[in-house]
Amino acid sequence: MKVKTACPIDCYDACAFVAEVGEDGEIRLSGNPEHPITRGTICNRGRQLAVRRNSRDRVLQPLKREGDEWTPISWEQAMREIAQEVRRTLEEVGHHGILHYYDWGSGGLLKSLNQRFFYGLGGCSEAIGSLCWDAGIRAQTYDFGQANSHAPEDMAQHAEAIVVWGRNVANTNVHMIPFIREAQARGAKLVVISALPQDLARRADKAIYPRPGTDGLLALAALRICRDEGWLDHAFLRDRAVGWEDLASDLDRYDLDEVARWTDVPVEDIRFLAELYGKTRPVCTLLGIGMQRYAQGGQTIRAIDALAAATGHVGVPGGGVNYAQRQLGWFYDEEAITNRRRANVREMLRPTLAADLLAADPPIQVMFVTRSNPVAQVPDSGRLREAMGRIRCKVVIDTFMTATAECADYVLPCTNVLEEEDVVYTTMWHDCVSYARPVVPPRGEARPEWQIFRDLAAALGRPEIMEGDVDTWIRQALRRWPEGKLEELRERGFVRLGVPSVPWQDGRFLTPSGKFEFASSLAARDGHSAVARIEVGRFPEDADLPYTLLTVHPRKWQMSQRDTLPEAKGPHPIAELGLEVAAERGIQDGDWVRVRNKKASVIARARVQAEGHPRVVRMEIGWHGQGVTLNDFTSDGLADFGIQAALYDCLCDVEKVAFALDENARASGKEALARQV
Repeated sequence: MKVKTACPIDCYDACAFVAEVGEDGEIRLSGNPEHPITRGTICNRGRQLAVRRNSRDRVLQPLKREGDEWTPISWEQAMREIAQEVRRTLEEVGHHGILHYYDWGSGGLLKSLNQRFFYGLGGCSEAIGSLCWDAGIRAQTYDFGQANSHAPEDMAQHAEAIVVWGRNVANTNVHMIPFIREAQARGAKLVVISALPQDLARRADKAIYPRPGTDGLLALAALRICRDEGWLDHAFLRDRAVGWEDLASDLDRYDLDEVARWTDVPVEDIRFLAELYGKTRPVCTLLGIGMQRYAQGGQTIRAIDALAAATGHVGVPGGGVNYAQRQLGWFYDEEAITNRRRANVREMLRPTLAADLLAADPPIQVMFVTRSNPVAQVPDSGRLREAMGRIRCKVVIDTFMTATAECADYVLPCTNVLEEEDVVYTTMWHDCVSYARPVVPPRGEARPEWQIFRDLAAALGRPEIMEGDVDTWIRQALRRWPEGKLEELRERGFVRLGVPSVPWQDGRFLTPSGKFEFASSLAARDGHSAVARIEVGRFPEDADLPYTLLTVHPRKWQMSQRDTLPEAKGPHPIAELGLEVAAERGIQDGDWVRVRNKKASVIARARVQAEGHPRVVRMEIGWHGQGVTLNDFTSDGLADFGIQAALYDCLCDVEKVAFALDENARASGKEALARQV
C-alpha cells in the first residue's frame, strides 16, 4: 500500500512523502516524485519519522511520575488528575498560572489547536520570541517591509552568482542543492560564507570563513568598496530606495584593515566579495538562520540586505536576499484555529524563559509542553531545569522520553505524523503546501494532540472550547484559498500557491515609505540606528575563554531524534575543533577533550576540522548526558532586534584529558571520572 503524505519537521524543505507499508508493518518513506521542489528525494530526518513511529522506545501510554519511577496510567486518570491541577490553578491564581510552552519542532496547521485550548480558558502564560530567526525577520521588515524570497527555479534560471551566506544547505536545506547545480551548469559562480565547515564549499568557486558574529562587518566593508568604486545601482537608489545617503556617509567607519583584523578575512577576500556584488548581475543571496544568534544578529542581516540592494540585486530575476517566505501568511487564517483574539495572554520570552519563570507573579503552577524539547533547546538550560523544578505540575506531550519529558510529572503520548491528518507548509523557502494523510493507525494509546486537548476540555466541563472536527478546522483556516484548491491538495498530495517568484519586482515595498529603506524609520522608532551599523565593541571576548562555541543543528538528525539513533545516543558528544584550537591545545583527531566555560563542562571526543574558522568549537545540539545539555553552556542574552536568543555569543576553552571506562562503569554504561593530562 502506498499513501501520499508529508513531513512536519520544521525546516526549509517541507517535503512531500510517499509512504509504503509492508506486510510486516514496516514503513518505507520516499519522496513524492511529482513535487516540483523536493522532486522525489527526502533527507535522513524525514526517513527517521518511520523509524520513530515503530521504535520500541516510543511512549505508548500515559505515564505518571511516582517518586523516581514512571507508572503507566489510563487516559481517564490522566485527564481527571491534570484537569484537577488546571482547575486548582485557575481558582488559586488565575489562568496566568498556566504556562503553555510550544515551538515548531513538529509543524502543521492543526498543531495550533493546542493554543485554542488555553485561549479558551481565558488565556495563559505563553513563551514568545525565537531561538532561531526573529532578529532576521525584524531586520527584513525594517528594510523591505516583509521577508520574502524568490522561487528556487528563479535562482536556477537567472542567477549569475549565488552567495550562500550562513546557510548550511547540505545540512538544513538539501533540496536547494539541485537548483544550485542547475545555476552552476549555466556558468553561475558559487560563493560560500560561513564560520563553519560546509559540504557545499567543495562545489564553490570561493569559500570565506569569517570570525563568528562578524558577517555584518564584512558586508559593510564590501559595501564601502562598492561605494568608493561606483559599483552601485544608481537608478534603484534614486527611484526605489530611501536613506542611501545616510548609510553611505556612515560607511567611513569601516576601515578595511581593521575589518580584516576583526573578521579574520583578508582584505583581498573583502575586495573579491565587493567586486562580486558590484560587477556581477544578478547575485542571489541565500541567508541562513545562524547569523542572527549573536548580539548584533539583526544588524548583520540589515548589512547584507544593504549590500545586495545598493548594488542592484533586489527586485530583479535571479537576485534577492532570500531569508524567509512570508508571502504565504496571507493564505492562512490562524485566528480560525487558535481563537486568540479575546484571550488574555501573559507573555514570557523563549530566550529568557528560565529567568521569567523564576520571577513570575503570579507563579506558574502548571506547565504544558507541546511540539518542543525546551530543556535541550532553551539557553541556560541548567537554570531552566531549576525553574521547572519549582512548578507543581508539568505535563509533556511527546512521542519519546526527551530531556524535557524526564523533568515532567505526566507524559502523554501523541501520534506520529504517519498516524494523523494535517496540512503542512513552510514559511522559510518555497510556496508548496502538502497534505499529511494518515498512513497507519496510531500505535498503542497515542492520540492526536487536538484530541488530547479536546478530552481535557471535556474533563474540565468546557467541551465547547474544542468544538469542531478536522475537516471543519482545515476549511476554516484555508478559507482564503481559491475554490477547489483544498480538494486538489488532498488528491495530489500537494499544491503550489503561486506567490510572485520575484518579490519587489514592481518596486513597491511594504515599508512606511513604500521603498527599500537603507535608513529605516521603524528601526529608529524602536531605538536602533536607522542604518545598518556594526559595533566592534560588542563582539564577546574573554582571555580565559579564547574560543567560540557554536551549538549547531545536527547534520544527520533532528534535535530530538537522537532517541532513535544509536550513533547519536552515546554518553559523549563530538567536539569539532578548528585547526588553531587543536594546535594551541595539542589535540589530535580522536583525543578525549574537556569543553568548558563558566557555566558547564563536558567530556567529548575531538574531531579536528581543516575547514571553517580555525578558532571555533562546534557541537551538535540535542545531545544531553553527563548531567547537562549543550545549552547549559549558553547564556540567555538577546540579539539586537525582535525577541531573539543570542545563543552563539558563547565562549569556551578546550583541554586534552586522559579518559577511560573501568569495567564496572563499562558494564553500567556510566563513565569513570576523567583526569587531566
